[in-house]
Amino acid sequence: MIASNEFLFFLHAVVGGVALLAAARLGRLYVVGAIVTCTILMNIAVQKQMSLFGMTVTGGNVLFGLVFLGVDILNEHYGKRVARNAVFVGFAANLFVVLMMQFVLRYAPIEGDPAQEPMMFFFNATAYPRIVCASMASYLLSQLLDVQIYQALHNRTGEKKLWLRTNASTWLAQAFDTTFFTFAGLWGTVITTWPEFRDAVLFAYVIKIAVALLDTPFLYLTKTAPMRPREKPTVQGSN
Repeated sequence: MIASNEFLFFLHAVVGGVALLAAARLGRLYVVGAIVTCTILMNIAVQKQMSLFGMTVTGGNVLFGLVFLGVDILNEHYGKRVARNAVFVGFAANLFVVLMMQFVLRYAPIEGDPAQEPMMFFFNATAYPRIVCASMASYLLSQLLDVQIYQALHNRTGEKKLWLRTNASTWLAQAFDTTFFTFAGLWGTVITTWPEFRDAVLFAYVIKIAVALLDTPFLYLTKTAPMRPREKPTVQGSN
């Protein structure tokens, strides 16, 4: 029996959260590695469309939510500078993948090569340069916004209200990301009317909020003794 998309969505988020939890326990480099991996994968998975709870969404939403979780883990335990650097590493890694794949795609394939056509679909940045640029800009700006808001709330709340700073920073940054990308990447081509724009932003944002809620318990678990990072945490501050 084929599992429903809703069940797979929940399982996807839980498995990803457990993986981030394990990475957090091992240390910051493992979390950065997970962020880089999710950043690259989400730009592939985003091209798959599916239905969740009656809404049309893409396959990259859980992975994007895991990036936010990873960045928040770094921000919580190691401070803003480490979290911000992880965002830049993820952005640079994704840019490098895009660049390298343009060379791979332009090698002349042998006759009957089965990989060229699907690889062109997934990695040909020149086919939709506006969408690629909007996606990368949206990722960078929204993640940096998340880092800034999280740290500002951390400075105000201290060790209290973890649920507030992780969800507030993620929800606000996700609202920016969804609106910015939909307008900069899709308006005038894929989306041409206000109702289409509104629905696209709303549907994507609802799913992203759901992912953030599912991720929140995993951030709490990183504060417990058995799952706390083995590395000595950085003293929190506004650096």
